Amino acid sequence: MERTCEQCGTTIPPQQGSARPRKFCVECRPPRNRPNPRVIDLSGVKAPTEAPEAARRPVSGLVASYQRQLEAVERLDTPEGAHVMHLAELFVSGNHTAAGAASLSKELRAAMEDAVKGAPKQADRLDELAARRVQKATGA
Repeated sequence: MERTCEQCGTTIPPQQGSARPRKFCVECRPPRNRPNPRVIDLSGVKAPTEAPEAARRPVSGLVASYQRQLEAVERLDTPEGAHVMHLAELFVSGNHTAAGAASLSKELRAAMEDAVKGAPKQADRLDELAARRVQKATGA
């Protein structure tokens, strides 16, 4: 039995094998290896270059908050700080699925913990009270 292509009407050669019968000819069939729509293509991403302040795009609140936190603990110029900033910018760009966003959020949190590990902490009121109690107890 001769079959014809549903798209262009050409004759489809006789089928060999036990697969289901073809509906389209070899020229009209859709490609089998389609690209995964969830994969982010980073080949076109250029390395950031220094630009004048006026030409820079506005920084989102998330990126700015991470930047302030890293500056407060003097870790912005470290490799770990640069990693945190890169992950924050990727997160804000929004070119990912919900699962990708969850994974990126988890990695961003872990990278931030690594970046601030061992950083000097600023003393707060409770630390000052504890230091006074220790001084009073030791009789200093």
